[in-house]
Amino acid sequence: MIRWLVVGAGHAGKCHIAAIDQVIGAELVGVVDTNADIDANAPIFDNLAAAIAETKPTAVIIATPNDTQLALARVAIDAGLPVLCEKPVCNSFEDAKKLALFSDQSKVPVGVVLNQRAQLHSRWIKGLVHSGVFRPEQAVFSANLPRLTGWHADPTRSGGGLLRTVGLHYIDLLIWWLGRPSLKYAKLSGSPQENKIDVAVEFSASCRAQINITAVHEIGSGPVKCTLESKSACLEMHGHEIMSVDGLPEPPPLEPIGEGLFFGPGHQVVVEEATASLAQSKGFPINVMDVFPALSLIEEIYAGGRS
Repeated sequence: MIRWLVVGAGHAGKCHIAAIDQVIGAELVGVVDTNADIDANAPIFDNLAAAIAETKPTAVIIATPNDTQLALARVAIDAGLPVLCEKPVCNSFEDAKKLALFSDQSKVPVGVVLNQRAQLHSRWIKGLVHSGVFRPEQAVFSANLPRLTGWHADPTRSGGGLLRTVGLHYIDLLIWWLGRPSLKYAKLSGSPQENKIDVAVEFSASCRAQINITAVHEIGSGPVKCTLESKSACLEMHGHEIMSVDGLPEPPPLEPIGEGLFFGPGHQVVVEEATASLAQSKGFPINVMDVFPALSLIEEIYAGGRS
């Protein structure tokens, strides 16, 4: 049994709490959060070190604001506990690299929650691309989303705006599917933190991709849409659901979404696979360095893409 201690009970933390409850071989032994009024069916603590001492967890999930993740992860690592950290991992690429160094020096694994990769349809697309069945020549991610609020809207805490907090998911998917791209242009609008991103990249596989996402209250929100096209095939995905395919094999059936998993099925898959991997002393399926290519591209965009 893997005994999970969850640090942070905001939206992502609640997804992890719900996922642990539904995963065989996983047990929630405690939650660390400054809000004591949490319905978690587990003891609530306001201090990570005290929670570790009392609950004796097997591993820790960190789902707190980005600017707190490095220090909290260090507490868990110093206690010898594997850490599963919510993306984007800290509030800067430099701090993410420090976390990777702590992990390497201590030989304590650090994993990253990339729940978009964990979705069945994302993996189906990756399989089509890597087997050569589908060679997309154009990829577009687009959405109108609610405006960022709370600490997400504070760039000193989040390390950026829409690009880092939301766009990272889709930059990471593109890199995971197609490899490291070259940046063609990036336009980020909004101050002090962007609420509109327009990014274009190109891949050596002769594919051009765009990410166009706006987050403002005045526009109705909806799921992020993904369109992948080649001369002979096309697919469209809304969130984790394949809406249409043309010229491709039949997609897998829609995944069920467990109670409390309001970001889709990915968090449960992440916890399932992390639990199984830790039970076999294998670390995490996605480690902290796996997100470095996406973080590096985001740093490049921030260095020269803001308008």
